[in-house]
Amino acid sequence: MTEISSVLHIVPSLFTKSGYIAGGAERYAFELARHMADQAPTRLVSFGEQDRYENVGGLTVRIIGKPWHVRGQHHNPVALSLFAELRKAQVTHCHQQHILASSLAAVACRLLRRGIFVSDHGGGGWDISAYVSTDAWYHGHLHVSKYSRKIFGQEEKPFAHNLRRCRHRKVFARPISAARTNYSVCRQDTAP
Repeated sequence: MTEISSVLHIVPSLFTKSGYIAGGAERYAFELARHMADQAPTRLVSFGEQDRYENVGGLTVRIIGKPWHVRGQHHNPVALSLFAELRKAQVTHCHQQHILASSLAAVACRLLRRGIFVSDHGGGGWDISAYVSTDAWYHGHLHVSKYSRKIFGQEEKPFAHNLRRCRHRKVFARPISAARTNYSVCRQDTAP
């Protein structure tokens, strides 16, 4: 297995104004990053009203304050300070494909020759992906299930992986639920 020096997770908005985790996709990203922090140095970056840092076990959480909201869309934040975070990471996992921050992260990671992955949890906002497909900008699309791959029309796509079943060319490992599994870049998933 390849040793990972730093993993970055990006989620558009982690907390509500009252300080609670916003919803299911946000909880998924947070828990994935929290568990991954047991395996490799991991940070989670999100956007909010004010700058904030917090450590949760081995996980470092950074909220980038006062981002620009693309076309006024609250769920589509971006800030220049995101690039400093991207430079620190060997592997980045974006938890929403169709937002400008993820597309910019994909371009930056490709230029930096760093791993870039994406999980689409639904939703999104205005992004370049409305005009051109950004699918190939990512090293892999990480789906939580075979059903997710089907819903997103990626059942036959070589870049789409079932997070629980993918097993080729390991990049980094972390527990999912009670089982240990691997993030991978692979050509084909194992059977369900």
